Amino acid sequence: MKYYLSLPKNWSAKRKWPVLVAPSAHYGDKGATLRMFARERDARMAEFIVVQPFVINADPMAKMAEYRGEVADAIRAADAATDGRDEIARGKFDREGVMAVIRDVQTLYQGETKVYLAGFSSSTHIATMFVFAHPELIKGAVINSGGYAGRGVDEEHIPLVNSPERARMEIKVIVGEEDRGYQFYSENWAETKAKLLGYGHRPEKLQMEVINKGNPEKLSPGHGWYAGRIMDFILEVEQKSRTGNTHDEQRENAR
Repeated sequence: MKYYLSLPKNWSAKRKWPVLVAPSAHYGDKGATLRMFARERDARMAEFIVVQPFVINADPMAKMAEYRGEVADAIRAADAATDGRDEIARGKFDREGVMAVIRDVQTLYQGETKVYLAGFSSSTHIATMFVFAHPELIKGAVINSGGYAGRGVDEEHIPLVNSPERARMEIKVIVGEEDRGYQFYSENWAETKAKLLGYGHRPEKLQMEVINKGNPEKLSPGHGWYAGRIMDFILEVEQKSRTGNTHDEQRENAR
């Protein structure tokens, strides 16, 4: 899997760094998603590595120049054997690819073991896939204007049910009230939330925010990324995580 990456201005190899993985909704944005999140990060002086993987979950292979050859041929063959898009083959490539990207960031850029993952529109399928199938890798996830459709998830074999990894994970859904998919996303989240609670997620760590018309920040209530809201969310989760770790260390030292 190919990807764009942005390091924080004060990056060094002397410490570990939190990571935000943010695949774009569709192929071909030429790094616009990465630049958007890098701006929000830098405006907050946040110390995050931002990564934008080139996922293939929703687009025709013909225009994906980076994947010409073996990868494109395999996906085209899988698509041709179905009704036009093989969700299993695409989900497998995206899951394994994003995991490889995370390993790259850990090895080459001192990224932390667990990452934050944000998806928008069709790339929310990537976010939900990792929430369901790889809770050991996710510290927090954002589902921005999208829903869960089961892509890449075997619900008969959900890993780490009732585990600390699931209990600690923070998840936020964000959608604009004028988004054409608002009703569907809201209903889908209610169903998805019930499943997550059944697998051991904590209710206080599952939240939904609706961007209303006339909001003070003048954010569009339509269909779009809410990068600032996402960055604020993960910074809040990061702060809580660090405070919790400090308290755990203090309790351990007091024994």
